[in-house]
Amino acid sequence: MNKFVTLYQNMALFWWQIADASGDRKMLRKLTELIKRKEPTAEEMRRKALRFLKRGKPHLALTLLEKSLELEPSSIEGHINAGVALYLMQKHEEALKHFQFAAALDPQNATALINLAATLDALGQIDEALSVLRKLVSLFPNMPDVHYNLAVALAKKGLKEEAVLELRTELERNPSHPHALKLLQRLISR
Repeated sequence: MNKFVTLYQNMALFWWQIADASGDRKMLRKLTELIKRKEPTAEEMRRKALRFLKRGKPHLALTLLEKSLELEPSSIEGHINAGVALYLMQKHEEALKHFQFAAALDPQNATALINLAATLDALGQIDEALSVLRKLVSLFPNMPDVHYNLAVALAKKGLKEEAVLELRTELERNPSHPHALKLLQRLISR
């Protein structure tokens, strides 16, 4: 239990003793609830952090995720979400460590791998991103956007023919993919 919760409970206990002496039953009930309150679990912190991420508040999410990882250091979900928060805060080097850790714990975790590839790309490590994306395509060939993401990385490397093939594969699976259509048109017109 952290020091803040303990201090909080001690203060509530002090006020409980005063309320008990004065006979204030309503205050006694509220203070009893405060005294019994426990520190949130790692899962509860991750859920709250996810709500912060969805609201576009990665800095608030990160604080909770760091606390949850203190309780459960091997949480894949915790590391992925911490990586997402850091990525959104433009702290790509720090995000990379979390995605690498999650991918090491579960080498077939699609979420860890796609975020790892995006972070490597953001850091300019295109060859490494390509390697991860190729692994993703082999593991999850029907995953939405996986062929498109690979095509983008291939195009960045100047591998136009391979990029076009991946875009066509993506469009076979999702014919109305607007970004894949635009990139394909751009690559073919060159």
